[in-house]
Amino acid sequence: MAKQEIEFLYDLERVLIDRKKDLPKGSYSTRLFKKGIDKIAQKLGEEAIETIIASKNKKDSEVIYESADLIYHLMVLLVERNIPLDSVFQELIVRSKK
Repeated sequence: MAKQEIEFLYDLERVLIDRKKDLPKGSYSTRLFKKGIDKIAQKLGEEAIETIIASKNKKDSEVIYESADLIYHLMVLLVERNIPLDSVFQELIVRSKK
């Protein structure tokens, strides 16, 4: 099952790259890309805080929900900065070998 989840992240990355390039109307991702890195970073920070708050609550479902928002906004930031997801995975691999 883990391979499907990783593939989903790559699919999401491709969708976000297309959204950044095409800027389709009505897309939340388009709105973020149009507002630029400051807005994207702000949203990532908000989602990080919401994830922290959710982690203090008793409901795992809240942590899952907020974590999904956090990962999505991180992916938007990576695409905005033209940083491939592979670069993040490679850094994790390097760190795991220390």
